[in-house]
Amino acid sequence: MKKIIFNSVLLGSLLFFLPACTKFTEITPKGANILSRVSDLDLILNFNYSYNGSVRDTSLAGRTTAGTAFQSNDAGVIVNDVYPYVTNVTNLIAVHSVTLAYALTTYDETTDRKTLAISDAKYEKLYFIINNVCNVVLANADKASGDKTKAAQLKAEAYILRAYFHYLLVNFYAKAYNPATAATDGGIPYVKEDNVISVPNKKSTVAEVYANIVSDINAGLALNSLPPVPANNMRVGLGFAYAVKAQVLLAMRNYTGALTAANASLAINNTLIDDNLFKPVGGITFAKPAVTSPDNLFYASYSGPPILNAPSLEVMNYYEPGSVINDYIKPYYPSVAGAFNITGVTGAKLWYYTPAIYAVNTAGLTTSDTYLIKAECLARTQDVAGAMSIINTIRKKRIVNSVDETAGTEAQAMGYLMKLSRIEFLYTFKNYFNIKRWNTEDAYKQTITRTVNGVIYQLKPESPLWIFPFPQSGTNYNPNLTQNY
Repeated sequence: MKKIIFNSVLLGSLLFFLPACTKFTEITPKGANILSRVSDLDLILNFNYSYNGSVRDTSLAGRTTAGTAFQSNDAGVIVNDVYPYVTNVTNLIAVHSVTLAYALTTYDETTDRKTLAISDAKYEKLYFIINNVCNVVLANADKASGDKTKAAQLKAEAYILRAYFHYLLVNFYAKAYNPATAATDGGIPYVKEDNVISVPNKKSTVAEVYANIVSDINAGLALNSLPPVPANNMRVGLGFAYAVKAQVLLAMRNYTGALTAANASLAINNTLIDDNLFKPVGGITFAKPAVTSPDNLFYASYSGPPILNAPSLEVMNYYEPGSVINDYIKPYYPSVAGAFNITGVTGAKLWYYTPAIYAVNTAGLTTSDTYLIKAECLARTQDVAGAMSIINTIRKKRIVNSVDETAGTEAQAMGYLMKLSRIEFLYTFKNYFNIKRWNTEDAYKQTITRTVNGVIYQLKPESPLWIFPFPQSGTNYNPNLTQNY
């Protein structure tokens, strides 16, 4: 068995050195370190959760940034938000190449995806952060010299991050949480700071993973040390911590608890970006900074704008008439002959807005998340009017002269929420997480339908394609990583 060796050198900035063959769920990082001071641990948490396109993953800078873990295209292809990135879909289907892109585009369940998944940045980078950021802080904070109040804050940050990244992982590589089956559904390894070095991490059930996630969230909040507003949007603040709790409890169908946590987060940050302020409707250039946008609770993203992303024909129908972005700003170029005919799909469009960056938070959380969590919790607890009030508030920010929608039942409110969230979370992981979660309930199951040049492809709610395969970079070194589909 290979060992994960953790070394840290503080030379003005923190550098991580790992062997090329490191696999991220075998053991807790051990070895020499000089993490004897709280200030050292503070530097560890200054991790880059965005993409630096100027470096390679194999380089030192590439290993200490996480942006590639948050590339959302494959999740977007599954739910038919988008077509495979910069890919001629017509040719992809015609050639019938045995690739992951082909399997996800055509919803071909016969493709042996595990043999194609040699590596997966989501799996590798998220466990890297859990091992080499979260667990290192948690293992050293109590004995580090320095400000004990600061040490408590760093521990709280590490607990929340560890919980959130395990939440992402379990939703990619296992079934969505279902109270009826979670105790027996295969999950993922939950990696803590005290793992035994000689034993490969065991694979927990989905219920066990969620129990650990909730335990970590509660441990982080119990320290009562998180700042309401963090130093920057790639550090953990109290607003993000409560949003994580709300997201996790929503997934567990604890709607009362999720509502309380969402309200706590919104009490700290309730900023919604108003699209009506952007030209030509308003007077401000259409732009959104990559990290510092005021609606970001925690920023984790592959890149800034969704440049060259091609939304599916079907998802474009989710834009309501009067949409500021789709009807006024018009960031999409038609796929016509020439440079922009990338997809090969008749009528498809392409995001190609270049005057200013409009960044999408592909994997972090924003106030849109907490507002829509609150709306769903209100609908689920039969406060339909309250749910619709939030839904219409967001719609007013997105649609010129919007007219309020009304609903009389939970199901009707959920229908409006599903339509709104589909565009609100376009180009992120979140539509994949939400639809997968809703598919555990008969009332809200969705069959995804994609039509490409007249041919219809369908993804059923029970399809194994909803579960990503563990990559060989993990299964080759941990025999406990049996596939969950």
